[in-house]
Amino acid sequence: MIERLDQLTLADLIEVSCGNTDMLGYEDKVAGINAANRIIMEYMSIAQPQAAKMRLTEGEDIAKLRMREKCLKICQLLCDLGRPERVKDVLLELGVSEEFLKDGHAIEVRCQAMLDEVRYEIKRAEESKEKEPKETSPEKTRKAWYSEIAFVMSTLKTAIDPATLNAAIYANLVHAASERAKAMAKMPHSLGMIL
Repeated sequence: MIERLDQLTLADLIEVSCGNTDMLGYEDKVAGINAANRIIMEYMSIAQPQAAKMRLTEGEDIAKLRMREKCLKICQLLCDLGRPERVKDVLLELGVSEEFLKDGHAIEVRCQAMLDEVRYEIKRAEESKEKEPKETSPEKTRKAWYSEIAFVMSTLKTAIDPATLNAAIYANLVHAASERAKAMAKMPHSLGMIL
């Protein structure tokens, strides 16, 4: 079973990104998809570390918001059961100033306001995620890969054979090409022509 990026060629990685997980060697389809996702994330963390970090951060943010929502729902339930003093302790831990927690009614109002705010943030994050491009067809995915390969070849002035090149090495080449392109963009025009 293939579990790491360096166990694939670039051609295999392209196939995996198109949804063909058969070459990974998993009998269970779900295990194959999970392995493919890990491999794609490994590729992104090497080739495009900033984008990979942003994807992880977005996922963590939504998870934190969901945990906060659950905590506030429990607080709301405690208020309904007549235990606002317990809720006050929790809200203080969440950073609410004690001046907003004078009595049971104020605690309930603050708890509801925080819950509404968290629900709004979750909805906004999910809508933002929905605006991201949906899964594309395998043909579009292959075209995107070929475009990236052409970019790397032209930027680094080297030939790339997807059938033989190790996927981990290719990921490093993508990163190097991106960094070179950024550096070239910052250079004065006349110096860029020499390089």
